[in-house]
Amino acid sequence: MKRESLRRLFWAGIFGITMGYFEASVVVYLRAIYYPEGFSFPLAVGRTDLLLVELGRELMSIGMILAVAALAGRNLFERFSIYCFIFGVWDILYYIFLKLTINWPPSLFTWDILFLIPVPWVGPVWAPVLCSLCFIISCILIVRCEDRGRPVRPSLLEWAMAISGGIIIILSFCEEYRIVIAGGEPESFCLPLFFLGIALGAAAFIRAYIRALGKEKT
Repeated sequence: MKRESLRRLFWAGIFGITMGYFEASVVVYLRAIYYPEGFSFPLAVGRTDLLLVELGRELMSIGMILAVAALAGRNLFERFSIYCFIFGVWDILYYIFLKLTINWPPSLFTWDILFLIPVPWVGPVWAPVLCSLCFIISCILIVRCEDRGRPVRPSLLEWAMAISGGIIIILSFCEEYRIVIAGGEPESFCLPLFFLGIALGAAAFIRAYIRALGKEKT
Protein backbone atom coordinates (compact mmCIF):
# COMPACT_ATOMS: atom_id res chain seq x y z
CA MET A 1 0.00 0.00 0.00
CA LYS A 2 1.28 3.47 -0.88
CA ARG A 3 2.47 5.81 1.88
CA GLU A 4 -0.22 8.35 1.03
CA SER A 5 -2.94 5.72 1.40
CA LEU A 6 -1.49 4.57 4.71
CA ARG A 7 -1.51 8.17 5.88
CA ARG A 8 -5.16 8.64 4.92
CA LEU A 9 -6.22 5.39 6.60
CA PHE A 10 -4.16 6.25 9.67
CA TRP A 11 -5.96 9.56 10.17
CA ALA A 12 -9.33 8.03 9.31
CA GLY A 13 -8.58 5.43 11.98
CA ILE A 14 -7.62 8.11 14.50
CA PHE A 15 -10.96 9.81 13.83
CA GLY A 16 -12.77 6.50 14.36
CA ILE A 17 -10.93 5.95 17.65
CA THR A 18 -11.77 9.41 18.96
CA MET A 19 -15.41 8.97 17.91
CA GLY A 20 -15.44 5.68 19.77
CA TYR A 21 -14.36 7.45 22.94
CA PHE A 22 -16.91 10.24 22.57
CA GLU A 23 -19.68 7.71 21.92
CA ALA A 24 -18.62 5.64 24.93
CA SER A 25 -18.48 8.71 27.18
CA VAL A 26 -22.03 9.72 26.22
CA VAL A 27 -23.26 6.21 26.96
CA VAL A 28 -21.47 6.24 30.34
CA TYR A 29 -23.40 9.42 31.25
CA LEU A 30 -26.72 8.06 29.99
CA ARG A 31 -26.32 4.81 31.89
CA ALA A 32 -25.40 6.68 35.06
CA ILE A 33 -28.72 8.54 34.74
CA TYR A 34 -31.04 5.76 33.55
CA TYR A 35 -29.26 2.64 34.83
CA PRO A 36 -27.44 3.64 38.05
CA GLU A 37 -27.10 -0.02 39.04
CA GLY A 38 -25.77 -1.07 35.64
CA PHE A 39 -27.32 -1.49 32.20
CA SER A 40 -29.91 -4.20 31.77
CA PHE A 41 -33.22 -4.74 30.05
CA PRO A 42 -36.02 -3.64 30.10
CA LEU A 43 -35.17 -0.53 28.13
CA ALA A 44 -35.53 2.66 30.17
CA VAL A 45 -37.73 5.22 28.42
CA GLY A 46 -36.85 8.79 29.37
CA ARG A 47 -38.29 12.15 28.43
CA THR A 48 -39.42 12.50 24.83
CA ASP A 49 -37.35 15.63 24.25
CA LEU A 50 -34.18 13.88 25.44
CA LEU A 51 -34.98 10.87 23.27
CA LEU A 52 -35.21 13.18 20.25
CA VAL A 53 -31.84 14.67 21.15
CA GLU A 54 -30.37 11.16 21.30
CA LEU A 55 -31.84 10.28 17.89
CA GLY A 56 -30.35 13.48 16.50
CA ARG A 57 -26.97 12.61 17.97
CA GLU A 58 -27.02 9.26 16.20
CA LEU A 59 -27.80 10.93 12.88
CA MET A 60 -25.11 13.55 13.38
CA SER A 61 -22.56 10.83 14.15
CA ILE A 62 -23.29 9.27 10.76
CA GLY A 63 -22.91 12.71 9.17
CA MET A 64 -19.51 13.22 10.81
CA ILE A 65 -18.23 9.93 9.41
CA LEU A 66 -19.59 10.78 5.95
CA ALA A 67 -17.80 14.14 5.98
CA VAL A 68 -14.41 12.66 6.86
CA ALA A 69 -14.81 9.80 4.38
CA ALA A 70 -15.68 12.29 1.64
CA LEU A 71 -12.43 14.14 2.30
CA ALA A 72 -10.29 11.01 2.59
CA GLY A 73 -11.38 9.04 -0.49
CA ARG A 74 -10.10 9.50 -4.05
CA ASN A 75 -13.34 8.41 -5.72
CA LEU A 76 -16.91 7.59 -4.78
CA PHE A 77 -16.37 3.90 -4.08
CA GLU A 78 -13.22 4.50 -2.04
CA ARG A 79 -15.07 7.13 -0.02
CA PHE A 80 -17.77 4.58 0.69
CA SER A 81 -15.17 2.01 1.76
CA ILE A 82 -13.42 4.52 4.05
CA TYR A 83 -16.81 5.37 5.56
CA CYS A 84 -17.18 1.67 6.41
CA PHE A 85 -13.60 1.61 7.75
CA ILE A 86 -14.24 4.53 10.12
CA PHE A 87 -17.57 3.05 11.19
CA GLY A 88 -15.87 -0.25 11.98
CA VAL A 89 -13.05 1.34 14.00
CA TRP A 90 -15.56 3.54 15.83
CA ASP A 91 -17.78 0.61 16.76
CA ILE A 92 -15.00 -1.66 18.03
CA LEU A 93 -13.27 1.10 20.01
CA TYR A 94 -16.62 2.11 21.49
CA TYR A 95 -16.87 -1.27 23.18
CA ILE A 96 -13.22 -1.24 24.20
CA PHE A 97 -13.61 2.16 25.87
CA LEU A 98 -16.80 1.02 27.63
CA LYS A 99 -14.93 -1.99 28.96
CA LEU A 100 -12.08 0.21 30.17
CA THR A 101 -14.31 2.81 31.83
CA ILE A 102 -17.24 0.88 33.32
CA ASN A 103 -16.17 -2.75 32.77
CA TRP A 104 -19.03 -3.37 30.33
CA PRO A 105 -19.91 -5.58 28.51
CA PRO A 106 -19.29 -8.59 30.75
CA SER A 107 -18.79 -10.71 27.62
CA LEU A 108 -19.14 -10.60 23.85
CA PHE A 109 -22.44 -12.45 24.25
CA THR A 110 -24.02 -9.63 26.27
CA TRP A 111 -27.09 -8.04 24.67
CA ASP A 112 -26.85 -4.37 23.71
CA ILE A 113 -28.94 -1.62 22.17
CA LEU A 114 -27.16 -0.97 18.88
CA PHE A 115 -29.24 1.78 17.27
CA LEU A 116 -32.61 3.47 17.71
CA ILE A 117 -33.60 4.48 14.15
CA PRO A 118 -36.27 3.69 13.04
CA VAL A 119 -36.79 1.07 15.78
CA PRO A 120 -34.43 -0.27 18.45
CA TRP A 121 -31.74 -2.60 17.09
CA VAL A 122 -30.57 -5.19 19.61
CA GLY A 123 -28.07 -7.99 19.46
CA PRO A 124 -25.15 -9.64 21.23
CA VAL A 125 -22.00 -7.51 21.22
CA TRP A 126 -20.08 -9.97 19.04
CA ALA A 127 -22.46 -9.42 16.11
CA PRO A 128 -21.77 -5.71 15.42
CA VAL A 129 -18.08 -6.33 16.19
CA LEU A 130 -17.98 -9.03 13.49
CA CYS A 131 -19.63 -6.65 11.00
CA SER A 132 -17.09 -3.97 11.90
CA LEU A 133 -14.16 -6.32 11.36
CA CYS A 134 -15.54 -7.16 7.91
CA PHE A 135 -15.80 -3.42 7.13
CA ILE A 136 -12.20 -2.75 8.17
CA ILE A 137 -10.69 -5.68 6.26
CA SER A 138 -12.71 -4.92 3.12
CA CYS A 139 -11.66 -1.26 3.11
CA ILE A 140 -7.96 -2.08 3.47
CA LEU A 141 -8.16 -4.51 0.54
CA ILE A 142 -10.10 -2.00 -1.59
CA VAL A 143 -7.57 0.80 -0.99
CA ARG A 144 -4.74 -1.63 -1.69
CA CYS A 145 -6.30 -2.51 -5.05
CA GLU A 146 -6.76 1.18 -5.88
CA ASP A 147 -3.05 1.73 -5.23
CA ARG A 148 -2.18 -1.13 -7.57
CA GLY A 149 -4.31 0.26 -10.38
CA ARG A 150 -6.80 -2.60 -10.09
CA PRO A 151 -9.86 -0.89 -8.60
CA VAL A 152 -12.64 -2.95 -7.07
CA ARG A 153 -15.86 -2.14 -8.89
CA PRO A 154 -18.86 -4.33 -7.93
CA SER A 155 -21.31 -5.29 -10.65
CA LEU A 156 -25.04 -4.64 -10.34
CA LEU A 157 -25.50 -8.21 -9.15
CA GLU A 158 -22.82 -7.77 -6.51
CA TRP A 159 -24.34 -4.50 -5.34
CA ALA A 160 -27.71 -6.24 -5.09
CA MET A 161 -26.13 -9.05 -3.06
CA ALA A 162 -24.34 -6.63 -0.74
CA ILE A 163 -27.38 -4.41 -0.18
CA SER A 164 -29.60 -7.44 0.39
CA GLY A 165 -27.07 -8.78 2.88
CA GLY A 166 -27.03 -5.47 4.74
CA ILE A 167 -30.82 -5.35 4.92
CA ILE A 168 -30.96 -8.93 6.19
CA ILE A 169 -28.41 -8.14 8.91
CA ILE A 170 -30.45 -5.11 9.99
CA LEU A 171 -33.59 -7.26 10.08
CA SER A 172 -31.80 -9.73 12.36
CA PHE A 173 -31.02 -6.84 14.73
CA CYS A 174 -34.59 -5.52 14.59
CA GLU A 175 -36.34 -8.87 15.05
CA GLU A 176 -36.88 -8.38 18.79
CA TYR A 177 -37.81 -4.69 18.69
CA ARG A 178 -41.48 -5.21 19.63
CA ILE A 179 -40.48 -7.10 22.76
CA VAL A 180 -37.97 -4.39 23.69
CA ILE A 181 -40.45 -1.54 23.11
CA ALA A 182 -43.03 -3.40 25.21
CA GLY A 183 -40.60 -3.44 28.11
CA GLY A 184 -39.39 -7.00 27.79
CA GLU A 185 -35.99 -8.59 27.39
CA PRO A 186 -34.77 -9.83 23.99
CA GLU A 187 -35.21 -13.58 23.89
CA SER A 188 -33.08 -14.85 21.03
CA PHE A 189 -30.85 -13.66 18.23
CA CYS A 190 -31.64 -15.09 14.81
CA LEU A 191 -28.27 -16.55 13.86
CA PRO A 192 -29.40 -18.02 10.49
CA LEU A 193 -30.70 -14.62 9.35
CA PHE A 194 -27.61 -12.77 10.55
CA PHE A 195 -25.13 -15.16 8.95
CA LEU A 196 -27.14 -15.23 5.72
CA GLY A 197 -26.64 -11.46 5.53
CA ILE A 198 -22.92 -11.81 6.31
CA ALA A 199 -22.56 -14.52 3.68
CA LEU A 200 -24.27 -12.46 0.97
CA GLY A 201 -22.14 -9.40 1.71
CA ALA A 202 -18.93 -11.43 1.87
CA ALA A 203 -19.73 -13.27 -1.37
CA ALA A 204 -20.40 -9.98 -3.16
CA PHE A 205 -17.11 -8.50 -2.00
CA ILE A 206 -15.06 -11.61 -2.75
CA ARG A 207 -16.46 -11.81 -6.29
CA ALA A 208 -15.64 -8.16 -6.97
CA TYR A 209 -12.22 -8.41 -5.32
CA ILE A 210 -11.14 -11.50 -7.26
CA ARG A 211 -12.22 -9.85 -10.50
CA ALA A 212 -10.21 -6.74 -9.62
CA LEU A 213 -7.08 -8.82 -9.00
CA GLY A 214 -7.36 -10.20 -12.52
CA LYS A 215 -7.60 -6.78 -14.18
CA GLU A 216 -4.84 -5.14 -16.16
CA LYS A 217 -3.27 -2.21 -14.34
CA THR A 218 -4.90 1.12 -15.19
